[in-house]
Amino acid sequence: MFRRERADVFWIVGSGFKIRHAMTTLPGSVYTGAWVPALCETWILIPTAAPWPREPQSKTITERCPECTTIANRQDHHEHTWDY
Repeated sequence: MFRRERADVFWIVGSGFKIRHAMTTLPGSVYTGAWVPALCETWILIPTAAPWPREPQSKTITERCPECTTIANRQDHHEHTWDY
């Protein structure tokens, strides 16, 4: 569950990426095609949501950016995996 009083990160697979990056921006607050910085300062492109009832292709991607992982662990973020 998302709560404003704690530090949350959202692990997403940006368009064109093969690994997950962590971002602090709430995924529902940005539009498809927006560029958002990850914790590692890589800019990721918000993908188009998979139409219901299809599963997002990113569901199978579990590999995480090592730099984002280090930062998220050091800053003790609460983690969420998010698929579009």
